[in-house]
Amino acid sequence: MGTQVKILVTNDDGIDSPGVWALAEAMSRIGETLLVAPDTQRSGSGTSVSMRSDTSIMEVPSATQGIHAYAVGGTPTDCVIVGLWRLAQGDIDLIVSGINLGGNMGTDILYSGTVMATLQGFYRQIPSMAVSLAINGLEPQLSFDVASKVAELLALNMTNGAVPSHAILNVNVPSIPSELVRGIAVTTAASRSYVRLVASQQDGRLGHSWSPQAAAELGIHEGTDIWAVSEGWISLTPLRPAVTDHDSIPALAEHVPTLQSDLQRAVLGGTD
Repeated sequence: MGTQVKILVTNDDGIDSPGVWALAEAMSRIGETLLVAPDTQRSGSGTSVSMRSDTSIMEVPSATQGIHAYAVGGTPTDCVIVGLWRLAQGDIDLIVSGINLGGNMGTDILYSGTVMATLQGFYRQIPSMAVSLAINGLEPQLSFDVASKVAELLALNMTNGAVPSHAILNVNVPSIPSELVRGIAVTTAASRSYVRLVASQQDGRLGHSWSPQAAAELGIHEGTDIWAVSEGWISLTPLRPAVTDHDSIPALAEHVPTLQSDLQRAVLGGTD
C-alpha cells in the first residue's frame, strides 16, 4: 500500500515517552502516521473514557517527517476516539499502541491502557496492535530497537493482509540484548498477574508501586505470554474480547423459573 496506509499511534505513558516516538517513527516508514497520545502519564487506565467535551487537544512538534503529533488531556481511549473522529484525514487503516515501558501480559492486560486503547479499533473492525517492552528494572538503559522493528514488520504484514487482523495483536518483547532473543512465539494470555503490589513509605506517607515478579515466583505455564517472555521469546497473543459468557447461559436459563417464583413471593409480601 506504500504511503497511502494511514496509521494511528497512541500509548498510555504519555506524549513525552521515548517508546511512543520510537513506535511512531517505525510506523512512518510504512505510511502516513498520526500520533495522538495523552499529555501526561496514564498507565493502568484500562478502558477509561473521560466523557468530557472540553478535552484539550494540542499539536506538538515532530522531528520526523510524516508524523503529525497531538497531546490530548485524556486517557488512551480518549486519544483513539479523538484521533479517529477529529484528527484523522480520512479512514485509519491500522491502530498501534505502545511501545509501553513494561510488559502487558496475563490478567494485567485487562487494566492496561496500552492494550485497552486498541479496543476502539477492534470494535470498528480496524486492525489493531499493542506493543510492550517487558523490562525487569535491571537494564542500565532502554532500547526500543527490537520492539520497534517487530512492530514495523507486523504492521506491514497486517496492512497487506499477510497476518490475520480480526483480533487485537498483543505483542510483548523481552528487554534483553537482541542477540539473546530466541525468536517469536504465538501464545495465550496467562491466567494470572505479571506484576505484584509493593508497599512503600516515604516522608511518613504510605504508598505502593507495581513491580514485575521474578519468573521463578510466577508458576507460569509453557505456551503463555509470561512464559515466552521469561524464556527470551517475543510473545504474540491474539485477543478477542467477548462480553457475554455463553457457557453460563443454559444453567442460568434453567434457574430462571425458580428466580421468578422467588421474586413473585418477595413482591407479593411473601405470599404464594
